[in-house]
Amino acid sequence: MDHTLFSALLKNLLSVDVTDATDMDSSLYAFEKKYCFSIKMQPMFTSKALYYLLSSSKESMIYELIDQLGICLSFFTFDNRIYIIGPYVKEKYSELKTETVLAKNDESSSKSLVFKLYYTAFPIVYTEQITSVVNKCIISFFPTESEYSYRRLSGFIQDVSEEDDKTELSEKNYSEIYRRYDQEKQFLSMIRNGDTKNILSAFEKLSGPEALSDFSKETLNYYASGYGLAILKALSRKAAEESGLSVITIDEITQKYTQLSSATNNAELQTRYQIDMIVELTKAVHNHKLSLDKYSPPIQRVMEYINLHLGDHISNDDLAANASMSISHLSKVFKKETGGTMTEYIALMRCKKAAGLLKKTELPVQEISSYVGYSDNNYFVKVFKKIYDLTPSEYRKTRIVSL
Repeated sequence: MDHTLFSALLKNLLSVDVTDATDMDSSLYAFEKKYCFSIKMQPMFTSKALYYLLSSSKESMIYELIDQLGICLSFFTFDNRIYIIGPYVKEKYSELKTETVLAKNDESSSKSLVFKLYYTAFPIVYTEQITSVVNKCIISFFPTESEYSYRRLSGFIQDVSEEDDKTELSEKNYSEIYRRYDQEKQFLSMIRNGDTKNILSAFEKLSGPEALSDFSKETLNYYASGYGLAILKALSRKAAEESGLSVITIDEITQKYTQLSSATNNAELQTRYQIDMIVELTKAVHNHKLSLDKYSPPIQRVMEYINLHLGDHISNDDLAANASMSISHLSKVFKKETGGTMTEYIALMRCKKAAGLLKKTELPVQEISSYVGYSDNNYFVKVFKKIYDLTPSEYRKTRIVSL
């Protein structure tokens, strides 16, 4: 039997990584290094745990693991070889769920963005797809093989549950190309300027069937094939970057929608995700311009650094390095541009994050305090009250009253 072909077939049909783990010593170590985000929160992703599970697995059985972060993998034995499918996820990313899990595990809020990029890098796949494809592949190689059963190892989950147009270009075709490029430039300018009011109509001019009805077949195919939309996606990222929006924010947004698009073959739904991505990018640029564009680039970098590391210890040395200034000079410039100190800004951002969690979750105040960067809960309460004129517990009660 061609085991390489079998692995490749599974990978192509599921669009998920497939690992031949028969040589467990080397393959499981490599798997842990490549895929384990946190040994503390993903004990089943360690080579030691996987070695035990794979060694104990039975023939004719597909096992599935789901960790508390929502990352999944399946494994089974076939023709005396062991295969691991994954990692993959079963639902789109939830920021609230992530923050809740990280806080429960006493992890810093600074890990939330890192985890989001980790999570959205995996495809969305469902159990039924896994079991169906595995069984069909097995039968295609061994027609007499019995169907494999499914078993979920739930003990490892912790509290989280067209035909080408060959007509030569005419003068009309050239004018259409120029017109299309003019519309694309206008569209990208709207992203660059954060024009949330007009961006949707601009996109519809480029891709909507009614708006494109007077274009030639060649131009229609440019968009209908998907390649034109893919080019627009790349250009949209660049336009957002040129606006001054952080490349980390851009990647955070685009990777999320790339994951969603890869989970469906429905062209209409993929286009919907494309539109949602462009709108979200434009909104991010708009918010960036409202909140940060009035500040100089060094101060923008400092603010971005603070927001990316809220849950960590933030030193003046780190901030000065990001601004390429001395600490004393940075302090003066920051105060001049914002009207407050860096310490006050850090406290404000941390308390805003905490306020959101107090409103949306039932996490204990102490866990929220630690999550946003305050190891001393009493000090956190003092800082929070200074900003909101309420203690965290009193602030949470306002949610109950409003309900």
